[in-house]
Amino acid sequence: MKKPSSTTRDSIYEVGYGKPPKANQFRRGRTGNPRGKRQGEENTISAFKRIVSKRVKINDGEKVRTITLAEAVILKNCNAAVQKDPFAMSNIFRLAEDAGEFVDFTDAKQVGRSIAVPEKAKTIEEFLAEFGRSPETE
Repeated sequence: MKKPSSTTRDSIYEVGYGKPPKANQFRRGRTGNPRGKRQGEENTISAFKRIVSKRVKINDGEKVRTITLAEAVILKNCNAAVQKDPFAMSNIFRLAEDAGEFVDFTDAKQVGRSIAVPEKAKTIEEFLAEFGRSPETE
């Protein structure tokens, strides 16, 4: 590597972590990934959605039904859970919990307050008492 000349000593550029030499930096107006992501290339989430939305045929007793792969996996887990498979049971309970099946909608602590019904209006005395004040001091 060349030593900086006397004309460039004024503008000494510190080379280090995250600061590559000027000669190796990307040129202005150019991207570091010129080809980029190929058009139509799918990411993991879209690939997953495409796969689980495929329709498969299953034997349901005497009938042959066509359901999505995701439904087939859930059905298989349910059948295995009935057969006392602990892993399948935990999968089913996790799915039910994520779907909100274990929330008691009659318990206000689990559900929260209703949005449409306002709380009881407070008097000025109750409001000031919350902050340790009285109407006489105001």
